[in-house]
Amino acid sequence: MFQKKRFYVDVKKNWRGRFMKIAEVGLDGRKSRILLTMTAADDLKDKILDLANVYTEIMASNAEGSVDSSRHVSKIDGVVKSHTLNYPHRRYYLDLKKNAWGYFLRVTMLSTSTRIKLAIPAEGMRELYNSICGLLKTWWIPAPDKSKKEVNLPPSRAFRVDSRTLYFDSVVNRHGVFLRISQVWASSRSAITIPGRSIGRFREIINELADHISAATIEDKENCSNNELQDGKTDETVSSKILEASALETTFPE
Repeated sequence: MFQKKRFYVDVKKNWRGRFMKIAEVGLDGRKSRILLTMTAADDLKDKILDLANVYTEIMASNAEGSVDSSRHVSKIDGVVKSHTLNYPHRRYYLDLKKNAWGYFLRVTMLSTSTRIKLAIPAEGMRELYNSICGLLKTWWIPAPDKSKKEVNLPPSRAFRVDSRTLYFDSVVNRHGVFLRISQVWASSRSAITIPGRSIGRFREIINELADHISAATIEDKENCSNNELQDGKTDETVSSKILEASALETTFPE
């Protein structure tokens, strides 16, 4: 229990196998839960340990009074350091943050249609790490994944389009290497997966469509400009005729 909140770390089992659940229970009894495969939990604990070490360094610096810890904090959202974990159906964000009450760890799970957040006081990060390590040691035997070690995957990429964000992630599993393109907006998420052997053809189609769309955009702009010029000439002609008619009326009144 930390700051009157209770946290639980459990290993569960369903028809797919064992998985880990981390739950936060507030004062009002409301629960927030994030679910992880055992492999994801193993990756998560390493990120938690890294952020716990950062927090320890900050506290040591504050005690010595040698370093201003505020310089490491983002002025926008109070983030000190972040990590992201990407998996086929889930994405996890770990943020060491600071607010008026102190430092805390924000863990966010983003799945197809849900976004779950946990807020863990920074002083509880090492205990959370130890709990995950203990459960993994008891209930999980990591399977060797030689293919993952041998493949050098490029880093994930992302960019924002209007109110949506597109993510490009390289994924490797026992079936091979894939490119996963995800579209995320609000609390919704959709994705497509392209086998590595088809990336070349996929790129050719994208390049071809991009050329045609760019050309069509240029033509539309030119047509709009020409139409505006023609409209301008028409307006000038009409104005001239009106002026001529006015002149005639002035010269030859009825």
